[in-house]
Amino acid sequence: MRITPYLLVVLMAGVLALAGCGKSDKSAAGAAQRQPGVVDLGPLQAAFPDPSPEVHGVLDKIRFNTRYGMHEQSLAELDKLNGMPNLTDPQKKAVADAIEQVKAAAQAKAAAPSQ
Repeated sequence: MRITPYLLVVLMAGVLALAGCGKSDKSAAGAAQRQPGVVDLGPLQAAFPDPSPEVHGVLDKIRFNTRYGMHEQSLAELDKLNGMPNLTDPQKKAVADAIEQVKAAAQAKAAAPSQ
């Protein structure tokens, strides 16, 4: 009769170990659900893998302005980037997506109550 408590402990440990082995796909869930007011510049950076010095400077200004919540300046720099010649279709799409995210972040910031 002393085997029963040990058997229960072993079974519980096995059940807990198997319950923790499931894979979770957090990256797909994070991409599907964007938080309002948060700008993800990763796709924009990926669209310009080897930028020219001029494009690199614009991207730096966009990152800086977005980080510090200066959305109007970010939009101005994104418009400047969007107007540059020789942009490929994926780059134009990345810029357009970034513009939409910055606009949404600016609206979320304006709608947030002041503290």
